[in-house]
Amino acid sequence: MPALHQALGLSYSAAGLLTSLPVFLMAAGAIPGAYLVSRVGARRAVAVGLALVALGAALRGALPSPLMLFGLTVVLALGIAVAQPAMPSLAQAWFPTRVGRAIAVYSNGLLVGEVIAASITLPLLLAPFGWQVALAAWAAPAAIVLALWLIVTPTSEGTAPTAGAWLPDWGSGRMLRVGLLMGGASLVYFGMNSWIPDTLDARQAHDSIPLTLGALNAMQLPISLWLSFRGDTMLGRRWPYVVAGIGSTLAVAGYALAPASTAPFWAGMAGAASSLAFILNLGLPALLSPSEVARTSGFMFTVGYGAAFFGPALGGFAWDWSGHFRFALLPMLVGAFAMLAFGATLPGVRRQAQPAPSAAGS
Repeated sequence: MPALHQALGLSYSAAGLLTSLPVFLMAAGAIPGAYLVSRVGARRAVAVGLALVALGAALRGALPSPLMLFGLTVVLALGIAVAQPAMPSLAQAWFPTRVGRAIAVYSNGLLVGEVIAASITLPLLLAPFGWQVALAAWAAPAAIVLALWLIVTPTSEGTAPTAGAWLPDWGSGRMLRVGLLMGGASLVYFGMNSWIPDTLDARQAHDSIPLTLGALNAMQLPISLWLSFRGDTMLGRRWPYVVAGIGSTLAVAGYALAPASTAPFWAGMAGAASSLAFILNLGLPALLSPSEVARTSGFMFTVGYGAAFFGPALGGFAWDWSGHFRFALLPMLVGAFAMLAFGATLPGVRRQAQPAPSAAGS
């Protein structure tokens, strides 16, 4: 951001919009992504998404102007948005007896990719490269993965286009529950990521910011790895959401009320608890709505990323209104209660033995 401020003359409000724009677009583009899945199939929808990511990333650095930077950030974010609703559909089609494990492996990819990107971008920013290379370099892995995706992944019947509905069924209690569960997990994780720096500054604990943010994000990895082995047995059960809701409630309350020196501990607990719910949420559409996975997933991501976008903003309004940093954490507390309430009342799902995946999907 400092490099962009200097090179392009961005204001602080413009910089804030640039960082929040992808999250908003991932919410706005999830339902159109479900439409794309219904028309071209899940596998092709992911290919379209990867192509948009590669194009947006490459041109963001090659065309250095504020207008192009914002416009191509929209392209990149929409690429992610249209691909995400396809992934639960692919997990169901390719691994029908291992949906929980497939979703956990996919989540590992999300988390490890986040860590790699955060680690490599800063060195790319330094001379002789600059911010253009730091942004454009991410077109290369997107293009490589797109090529591998088209060559390696199977074109099974389960990923073909369908003529089914793609708009959310607002009268479906199951669909609404899946969305609100994702919204609760997103509120806790993204809200804590947003407000840890400012709230620690307000508590005169600026030096604790890197460790606290690191703990919040690092504690997701062991949960994701654990679910790679246990995801199939935990998917659709109520008790993991109860654990996630209680853990998130304790974490947010502890972070707000305990001494600032304990902030990394509470942040780590919040990261672990919210990731437990987030990862299991990704498998719920295949379990609760097997005939309309992309449709349910699109709604789930819309609510989840919508909460991630609007929740921290509501926390900021609460802080301004009250004059106290603890009020900024109230939306995260609401998210923790939502995980607990909706998870504890999750409808029971009868697990039936399914045929093993075909050779094309194994």
